[in-house]
Amino acid sequence: MNLIYEGRCWKLDDDVSSDDLISARHVFEYDPERLRRHLLAERHPVFNREVKRGDIILAGKRFAHGSQHTHPFLAMKAIGVGLVARRLLRPPFRLAIYSGIPLLEITEDIFRMFEDGDSMRVDFETGRISNLTANVETTATPLPDFLLQVVRAGGGLAYLGTTHGKPAPTEAPHDS
Repeated sequence: MNLIYEGRCWKLDDDVSSDDLISARHVFEYDPERLRRHLLAERHPVFNREVKRGDIILAGKRFAHGSQHTHPFLAMKAIGVGLVARRLLRPPFRLAIYSGIPLLEITEDIFRMFEDGDSMRVDFETGRISNLTANVETTATPLPDFLLQVVRAGGGLAYLGTTHGKPAPTEAPHDS
């Protein structure tokens, strides 16, 4: 999996809750292709019309706080966006990694280097972050290698399949 993303910066403020990312009305939907249509639909309506694979969500502090649903992260993975966040609480951090979302945590100074709509390049393996619009580059601390392995594999279930030699399950077993 290529962990260098280049695209539009979708800058979000602090305190965007998981319910702001995808409304709780969709909590019982699990199809990533359907969920992607709802990501930021109420908070940033143009997002779903213009977002492209390789774009980066640049989030302020406490991104995806509140209800701990995997839905926003499943939608992000389906779209193919990366996540650069000022500060994540531990539950959304774990959900992002488990879902296979490339992720960097950054400082306030790096956050302020970007405006919504800037062209951005992020190498999630090295931590190199570039604002191509302003021609500025900096670095952040990348994820530890064992977490990068999970992201490269496509998420927690896929990683288990690579480490145990079995394909990851596509759905949980259930009684008919």
